[in-house]
Amino acid sequence: MTTAVVVAYYRKEDVMRFSYAGHPPVLYKRANDKAWTYARPNGAMGQSDCFSVNIPLAVDLDTLYGQLSISIFPCDRLFVYTDGIIDAPNPKGESFGLARIKDTLDANTESPLSELKSAVLKNLHQHTEQELIHDDLTMIAIEIC
Repeated sequence: MTTAVVVAYYRKEDVMRFSYAGHPPVLYKRANDKAWTYARPNGAMGQSDCFSVNIPLAVDLDTLYGQLSISIFPCDRLFVYTDGIIDAPNPKGESFGLARIKDTLDANTESPLSELKSAVLKNLHQHTEQELIHDDLTMIAIEIC
C-alpha cells in the first residue's frame, strides 16, 4: 500500500495546502507557539493514535482527494515524515506512534532544524532498541522565513 501527502506552499497567498492519501499528518508550529499542531481537518483524529484522511493511492481509482489549507506566517515550521517513523516497533511490538513524535517535537521547539531531526532519530532509536530496518524512514523539516 502506498500513502502520500502533497504539500504546496503559495508564497503570494501565505498559505500551505495539503492533500493526504492515507498518509500520517504533517505537523506545523507557528513561530511563537510552544507546541506543534497536526495539519488535519477538524475531527479527523480521535483518541487513538491513528489518522485517516482519504484512502491510500490506487485503492480506488475514482477517489477524489480533499485539500486542507492553513495560513503560513514568517518563521513557521513544518515537519513531514513517513509512516516508517510512527510504525517503528519496540521489542514489545509497540509502535513509536504519533504522540511520541509530537512530544519529541514539542520538547525541541527552539532547536535548529538539524537538531530537531536528530532528536526524533535519537528517540526513535531509544524506543526501538535496535537498528531501524523495518521500513523506510524519511523526514523533512522546513522553516518558512
